[in-house]
Amino acid sequence: MPALDVSEIAKLLVEFGQRNALRGGNPYRARAYRRAAESLVALTTPLARLIAQDRLQEIPGVGEAIGGIIKKLHRTGTHPALEAMRQEIPAGVLEMMNVPGLRPEQVLKLHQKLGLASLAELEEAARKDRIKGVKGLGAALQNKILQGLEIRRSGQHQYHLHRAAELLRAAEKNLRASVPSAKRIMPAGDFRRGCELVSDL
Repeated sequence: MPALDVSEIAKLLVEFGQRNALRGGNPYRARAYRRAAESLVALTTPLARLIAQDRLQEIPGVGEAIGGIIKKLHRTGTHPALEAMRQEIPAGVLEMMNVPGLRPEQVLKLHQKLGLASLAELEEAARKDRIKGVKGLGAALQNKILQGLEIRRSGQHQYHLHRAAELLRAAEKNLRASVPSAKRIMPAGDFRRGCELVSDL
């Protein structure tokens, strides 16, 4: 199997974190996977070179454990732990974790109690008042889900300003290392304009 590119590995890292969170794992660990994934996408040095030079831990958010997972994903295209977790929860359930305000344990309950396995099913259940009757969820969460779905539609693929700044610092550092002849590197677009949500780095 050909080695995965950086964006594919980043997606798998996010999936790793989401599936860990659904298992009841440490929520900070799930965020760590996402942070490492975002840092990977901002790389300017080829990932294969960083792996060969044993420099993965120079990437912001990548420690020894996540570095080991990245190596395995890059080499084989998958990871045994990820494959095991995929047997437990359908892929569509992970989409629901991207709804603002919806916690992993609530997503799991929605899947287990109502059989919801996609964003479309979640929205339909919320619009048809099926969620408010589930013990431990209620009407307030149902309204929050509808608001969250709307927010998700309008703000997809955007970074908050502070996260964009962190990623741009890492990208600038990588660019300076890989293109030493560059005289000046400047952020542009949404970030330079000071927008709270940044679409493109």
